[in-house]
Amino acid sequence: MSYHVNGKTFSNEPAPGQCLRTFLRDLGWFGVKKGCDTGDCGACTVWLDGVTVNSCIIPAFRAEGRQVTTIEGLAQNGELHPMQRAFLEAQGFQCGFCTAGMIMATANFTEEERQDLPRFLKGNLCRCTGYRSIEDAIHGNKAIEDDRPGGACGASLPAPASEGIVTGKVRYTLDTEVEGLLHLKLLRSPHAHARIVDIRKEDALAVPGVHEVFTWEDVPRRLYSTAIHDDHLVDPDDTYMLDNVVRFVGQRVAAVVADTEAAAEEGCRRIEIDYEVLPAVFDAEEAMQAGAPVIHDKKGEDPFVRHYEGNVLLDVHGDIGDVEAGFAEADVIHEAEYEAHRIQHAHLETHQSITWLDEQQRLNVRTSSQSPFVAKAKLSHLFSLNPIDIRVFCERVGGGFGGKQEVLTEDICALATLKTGRPVQLEFTREEEFVGAMGRHLMRIRVKAGARRDGTLTALEMRIVSNTGAYGNHAGETTYAATSSALAVYRCPNKKLDAYAVYTNL
Repeated sequence: MSYHVNGKTFSNEPAPGQCLRTFLRDLGWFGVKKGCDTGDCGACTVWLDGVTVNSCIIPAFRAEGRQVTTIEGLAQNGELHPMQRAFLEAQGFQCGFCTAGMIMATANFTEEERQDLPRFLKGNLCRCTGYRSIEDAIHGNKAIEDDRPGGACGASLPAPASEGIVTGKVRYTLDTEVEGLLHLKLLRSPHAHARIVDIRKEDALAVPGVHEVFTWEDVPRRLYSTAIHDDHLVDPDDTYMLDNVVRFVGQRVAAVVADTEAAAEEGCRRIEIDYEVLPAVFDAEEAMQAGAPVIHDKKGEDPFVRHYEGNVLLDVHGDIGDVEAGFAEADVIHEAEYEAHRIQHAHLETHQSITWLDEQQRLNVRTSSQSPFVAKAKLSHLFSLNPIDIRVFCERVGGGFGGKQEVLTEDICALATLKTGRPVQLEFTREEEFVGAMGRHLMRIRVKAGARRDGTLTALEMRIVSNTGAYGNHAGETTYAATSSALAVYRCPNKKLDAYAVYTNL
């Protein structure tokens, strides 16, 4: 079998069932990205005999004997393709993770397709730009200025990584080859609230290629928060790396380490678990009521938590003036309840890490994080390692938006490397981002505002209930932000606030 990629011929054979995206990356063409693996985002776009395709849903064997072009092969004789040049000059990117796919798709556009981008570009998603600069690139609108000595201040200069982004040469977290790499996959809970009675992992360990299976009995029994903040005291220590009690559907319960992702996934399927299913509650108001299931029964273990029995992680109360008198003075009173939905950040590059030990036995963590230095401190705490023996670093990060201010892959990968002595990689699927990663907190906000006919506010009263889900990561900061932002910006002599961050099994 022979495969022709960017003018080069390869005799490598794809694995049975392997898609073209992963096969191309195995050959070293890292410009082909993964955003979904379902043909929805366009980050993996390549040309097959000049035709635009999503390589994540094309079986690799179908490219045999055909010409494959990736972003790395688009430039010819050292000259950027016109669409690469257009994206550079319009700065049609931000994190750049989607850019290779965007360019490969739009470089094939006809004039008709250029004039109807909402229709023809809908298969390529960008989480950063809002598409304005991408539209500028496609229509040839230039946004950069020349970098002249003494003239940089106030000028619209290109990002330093611009050419690397439009040619696919910049490296993101997994854009590297690591010898002896093992792959880690997570088994997640099917129950919203349950106690693990027994885990049997013998069948999983018998799968060819599986090296280790880790459960709650194999990890450091240290409470921590997955949230990343400079001051760790702003979050409750309510999480174990792996726990014998699960509190939401999708919580990780076991980790399988194997030679391949397929073997690790099969190992996860072979693990047998007996659960004692416990009562669950999903609505924050219901969780605060007497008799509601208690999500965390660690009374006294964490002074951060205000009321375990009512699932109240924290509450905030305050007032100035007299709101009742203010409402009596009002000519009009507005009263309504609003709900801010729980939302996933949807960065195109999912959570992912690679860990290994170097010659000095120092733990190296290559990760997609917004706060690598604070992540290092958490790993030091979890594994009782001297900070000098840990190195956490990032290459280019494919979006974050606050969603990567979280330790979700670094800890379990580090555990696997420390246990096996081998390099280990974990890459979240898009589904795992929705079921196993943190999203924006669901909040219910009750507002009562009084005003005179001239628009002057006489009273403002708010009640905010934040559903922090099963764990309290970021609960305090988001609740404080919601309360201070909502009240502080208004000039009003009479204000009252009651706010709660509440545990549920969401």
